[in-house]
Amino acid sequence: MLVAVLRIPARVGFRLVAPVCDTRLTLANVGLSMTKVPHTVLFTIFFVLTALQSERLNQRALRWSLLATIALGVLVELEEGATRTGNCRLTDVLPDITGALIAGAALIGVTMVRNWASRTRREVSDTRE
Repeated sequence: MLVAVLRIPARVGFRLVAPVCDTRLTLANVGLSMTKVPHTVLFTIFFVLTALQSERLNQRALRWSLLATIALGVLVELEEGATRTGNCRLTDVLPDITGALIAGAALIGVTMVRNWASRTRREVSDTRE
């Protein structure tokens, strides 16, 4: 994770400037941001890996994973602004959040199916006894 975070500043030899970020929440910015499919995919993966680090996959784990995903998204945008290697836009965190929500929904679905299957197996084994 550390390598991934340091990759952007390393591309410019760690020569950083004050980030200039577009903080306007306009439909045009949202439209540009939501076309960043790699952001959505990578942050979906990040969310899943973060959520699976906890002992139990519950609401607390999902909340912390969402918070970590948002924090990483903001950090990436600030790095892009400070290195002038990308567009630093506040709305560019939206695809990151979208990826996290997709992953969260998938993890909740998998957990529900797993719990249902476990409950069904127990009921079947109880009726056989």
